[in-house]
Amino acid sequence: MAKRSENTAVINFPPAKVLEAYSNADYWAYNVANFSTEPGEVNQFTKTDDGVEVVLYEVLPQELMPEAARAMITQALKVKRTITLSSTGGSYNADVKGTPVDFKGDITITGEDTTTLAYANEVTVNIPFMGPAIEPKIAEFLGDFFNNEAALTEKWISENL
Repeated sequence: MAKRSENTAVINFPPAKVLEAYSNADYWAYNVANFSTEPGEVNQFTKTDDGVEVVLYEVLPQELMPEAARAMITQALKVKRTITLSSTGGSYNADVKGTPVDFKGDITITGEDTTTLAYANEVTVNIPFMGPAIEPKIAEFLGDFFNNEAALTEKWISENL
């Protein structure tokens, strides 16, 4: 059974600037190089008529994971995250390689002077008996994950746009 959660992240720039960043391949390269202590990779970057589609291979070291998950996972997690964004929002899907964990969600983008990213998430941990206990911890972790990504976005915009 999946755990649903909602998170909000704020970027102190208007949505037009945020979308300009998201439409720039250099932003995504910066994102995967700086999000974690272990750099990731932009596997695919495609501009669409109304936005962008990005496939990221990210590495999440153990210290970034919820404590409950660290007891069961003895190494960094390799995550394939596919993100589709347009001017009003989009979606993401994350597959954690070699584990029974995945998460996905919808993203709504709103704001005028600042940008609010509202995430409606679904976390699934397919471990009998343990999954329902771990899913809320991962859902909680996603709040930190998205806030850290928003801070990186804010920094990249201030330095590049």
